[in-house]
Amino acid sequence: MSLTFAAIDVETANSERGSICSFGVAVVRDGRVAEKHHFLTRPPRELDWFDGFNVMLHGIRHEDVADQPRFQQRLAQVLDIVGNLPVVAHNAAFDIGAIRMGCDADDLDWPTLTYACSLIMSRRAGLALLSYRLPVVCEALGLPSGQHHRADDDAEAAARVVLALAERQQAENLEDLARSLMVRLGKITHTEWTGCIRAYAGAAQRPTANLDADPDHPLFGKSIAFTGGISIVRADAWALVADLGATPLKAPNKHTDFLVIGDGFAGTSAADFRAGKAAAAVRINAKGGHIEVLTEGDLLDLPAETTTSGSRVQAPV
Repeated sequence: MSLTFAAIDVETANSERGSICSFGVAVVRDGRVAEKHHFLTRPPRELDWFDGFNVMLHGIRHEDVADQPRFQQRLAQVLDIVGNLPVVAHNAAFDIGAIRMGCDADDLDWPTLTYACSLIMSRRAGLALLSYRLPVVCEALGLPSGQHHRADDDAEAAARVVLALAERQQAENLEDLARSLMVRLGKITHTEWTGCIRAYAGAAQRPTANLDADPDHPLFGKSIAFTGGISIVRADAWALVADLGATPLKAPNKHTDFLVIGDGFAGTSAADFRAGKAAAAVRINAKGGHIEVLTEGDLLDLPAETTTSGSRVQAPV
């Protein structure tokens, strides 16, 4: 087996996902765990506090990291170990999201990584489990799980899950494993990201812009990206804006006109746009882009504006 990759895990100090207080890395070379690392770190300054619930999970306290390097230095060290290897994490949406948000808090570029989620892969492997939490998956596959919520043990456990799945699927590398399980690998660059998700025939396709739409509508000829959960199905959101003459995008880039942020984002002060998902638009704009951030409410109001002037028409509920 020629599988070579780096598994990672992070633990956070509080409910803010970017508040990383420890990193774990397990490097797999030619199908074997070759090295394992555990690093404590001080979270980014604006996220540097510890909640009791998090401390209960991982046992790391403020005094444990007081003399440790800050997030920025530790992340650089972790990325140096990872190098050009693809990355694995269990529930990668959390770990990769935590790294993104930590970078946002420290005003850093996101790293460039290709990554797989061992949780998604476990679901696709037909294990038929009641839960796909890391210790449960390890038990089902007959693997040691180490100390859960110790970052290096969890990174190694995720690595061993992927190795076990690759053996079951007779996959020689991470790309083959993802293909055999019908999973799309995730990618993150300095300005955009796509998640590691199930890939299947018949997936919703982004529609093309309706060129016969009202050219005076504020969305006509614009490009619009979505991030986070909104109250309508993503395919319906794409269709909504495409029907008005806009081009829906999977992720924002320097040519994006609008970014719709879900998950209840309100954007009521300038500070709201300096952390979390809105920060991607801030960074792109700082480099010459012109992205306007919209809440879900803003998006639902825009289709009502069928002309460039006149009384406002209330959008249907």
